[in-house]
Amino acid sequence: MPASTPDLFDVAVVGTGTAGLTAALGCSQAGLRVALIGPPARRFAPSAEAPWDARIYALAPATVAEWQRLKVWPQVDAARMQPAARMRIAGDAGGELVFDAWRAHATELATIGEEGELLRVLPAACAFAPGVTALESNFESMVVGADAATIALADGRSLTARLVVGADGAHSAVRAAAGIGARSEPYGQTAVVANFACARPHEATAWQWFTDEGVVALLPLPGQAVSLVWSAPQALANELAALAPAALAVRVQARSGGVLGELTPLGGSHAFALRKLTVDQLVGPRVALLGDAAHVVHPLAGQGLNLGQQDVSELLRVLAARESFRDPGDLVLLRRYARRRAEAIALMRGATDGLARLFGADDPLLRRLRNLGLSLVDAAAPVKRALIGHAMG
Repeated sequence: MPASTPDLFDVAVVGTGTAGLTAALGCSQAGLRVALIGPPARRFAPSAEAPWDARIYALAPATVAEWQRLKVWPQVDAARMQPAARMRIAGDAGGELVFDAWRAHATELATIGEEGELLRVLPAACAFAPGVTALESNFESMVVGADAATIALADGRSLTARLVVGADGAHSAVRAAAGIGARSEPYGQTAVVANFACARPHEATAWQWFTDEGVVALLPLPGQAVSLVWSAPQALANELAALAPAALAVRVQARSGGVLGELTPLGGSHAFALRKLTVDQLVGPRVALLGDAAHVVHPLAGQGLNLGQQDVSELLRVLAARESFRDPGDLVLLRRYARRRAEAIALMRGATDGLARLFGADDPLLRRLRNLGLSLVDAAAPVKRALIGHAMG
């Protein structure tokens, strides 16, 4: 009896984070047959002690617009999302830069939301999408042929796909299987994240301080609550992560100058080591990388998730515009995707690296210059508009 032939899909998406789920949903809505590979997405259950997920993101309007186009955004619980109408960025010696949605002729600069809420809605949308087959197993290996790639899963199953999308994170198994090199470099910092109730209204404002103890950000959450992201030097991060929640609240309140009054912890803290990831190329034969599998940047600009969603949007555009004689994994198509993403990724990497180094340098002259720079940009309306436009996608 002849051996059974593995199932053939148009696209196999490896990874069940926000980027992978969005890619699978978008490809399905474009009429492609999609295999979604990976364990079920992480679920978050709010509790009285921890009502908010620790992983909070600033979602750019362009990111939200893409989810609206895919008809998934209306399913997001609006009560768990907070529009940010302004951002105040302060230096360590008096300089300040203020962005305002009203001046940008927009309703918000970003929407602050939980990863947990996104990972509730996106898997449900994929489950209802008729073109998506969920294969809840880990990617094991891949052999790329002229017309398709054959994928082996950890549970023994196999499948073939015209295109394999690697959305499986910074330690991407797809990237390794495709032979695409990557360089990971530590920033020497760790992000300490936690959520707090605040005594004073945050007024839909996102705060960020560049200090001699790292970059401190407080993002507004619904009601009178905020989310902390403190990108701290390693020794300080260890100290902060070891503090009891109440002690960390006192430390953050002091570091932020008490702008939001007394802070009360909403759950514990979590720490994530920060690294930069640069890949040799975004595509290979039958393979395209996106999200953290393609790039990891410093979180100080809050653009990591948005950069990954921009990858998804561009890949969907390239696939939708392909010539009738090209299948989804045609290398000509994939190179179009890579060219269109190269500049945006390089600009974001350069900007975040430059800011991290500029504000991480302990030099009195440089400190004065960088704070003067914040104030000069704040006074230059055209420059501010350009920065806002770029951040909004």
